[in-house]
Amino acid sequence: MSLEPGRYFIQAKSTHYVVGRYYVEDRSLLPKRILSLSQTAGGLPPEWLVEKTGDGTYRMKAQDTYTGVIDQKLYAFLLPEPAPVDWVVKSHPEQGEDVYSIETENGECWTVEYQPESQVRTDSYKTPDKLAVRELTSKPG
Repeated sequence: MSLEPGRYFIQAKSTHYVVGRYYVEDRSLLPKRILSLSQTAGGLPPEWLVEKTGDGTYRMKAQDTYTGVIDQKLYAFLLPEPAPVDWVVKSHPEQGEDVYSIETENGECWTVEYQPESQVRTDSYKTPDKLAVRELTSKPG
């Protein structure tokens, strides 16, 4: 099952932490870290905008900024450079409804640490973390 374009929240199945930008950030234009969050501002999960590209990959925005990788760490880019990543989103129905893994086209998958507020990484040697990707009308569970 492919993911439809729309607004979602992302939650790691292993830790139940939601994934997104930290709710307090500096005001610089430097790339913003994407973290596994144990708490969210106002109890609302961080919003992700998922856009489908023409080649079957996805562009993903965290708080309306495109995401990509620097040194195997996930960031949201406030400026046009570096270029955002086209993500490969793979469904895992055997793990449950709305469960996916997210990878680069080179096979580097998102990995979420068990420590809260740690940065989401990409890794080609680990098993991809399973992520619940649910429409914003749902509640984190």
